[in-house]
Amino acid sequence: MTSSTGTSAARPEPHHDVDLAQVMFRRADIESRRAAMYAAQADQERAAGLSGLERRARERDAVISTVVLVQASVEAFINWTHIQAAHTVNSMNFTKRAEAVTTSVAILNPAAEAFAWSEAENDFFTELTKWRNFLGHSSATSRDWLRELLVSRGEVPHGASDSQMMELLTAPLAARFVDTARTLMARASGATGTGAPFSNGAWHAPDELAEPLLEDPSALRSLLRVVLRRTGMLSLPADELSRELDQQRAGRIGLWVRWRPGRRRRPGRWAVDRG
Repeated sequence: MTSSTGTSAARPEPHHDVDLAQVMFRRADIESRRAAMYAAQADQERAAGLSGLERRARERDAVISTVVLVQASVEAFINWTHIQAAHTVNSMNFTKRAEAVTTSVAILNPAAEAFAWSEAENDFFTELTKWRNFLGHSSATSRDWLRELLVSRGEVPHGASDSQMMELLTAPLAARFVDTARTLMARASGATGTGAPFSNGAWHAPDELAEPLLEDPSALRSLLRVVLRRTGMLSLPADELSRELDQQRAGRIGLWVRWRPGRRRRPGRWAVDRG
């Protein structure tokens, strides 16, 4: 079977059992959840009279990761569909490869009704691609394409700056991208008879949603105390101890940071003793 977009041959056997679309979709789902967590923390800080800026920055980072991973997951799903159908699509354009799924579905499931992406799904592909290009390439053309789309949808005013567009990268956008991608890939997989990425039961470990241990000052001090109980003294570079010095000046914390002068032309060092 052939099409204007490519050719087909005997269906190949997969060379491995790694579903790249699922791997990246699972990470996208985790990043989306982290974005929601940071957004809630930012709201809590602002309610307490703080700025919440650091939490908001982390939220935006997680949203950016979500957008990039969702696009990569959808593209991997589409490519795997073509591979399963032994349908070689000549175009490297994401939108063209998505359109060619119609042919791959017909190859994989000839008895099924003709498959085509809906207008809303095609609109999502356009939005996803423009956000991905804006974030990944940051060329003038990529910025203008996204700006035109957002202006046409009333999400930013005419002549909006890059910063105004970046303000749209919030946890709700990440959640919408994940949900939309999950739904459209599940619909396509129903037509092809092959699997699609999923999030239900996708074994999210608790530590994947938690912050790294050493980013929490109290956790860092707790870790140092454990080390000191075992060694009696610990020497670290000054930059790693600056936060401990601030805590020490504020009051007793169970650690004592002091400068040990060098001897016999050896440089001095910071040392941490039991407090």
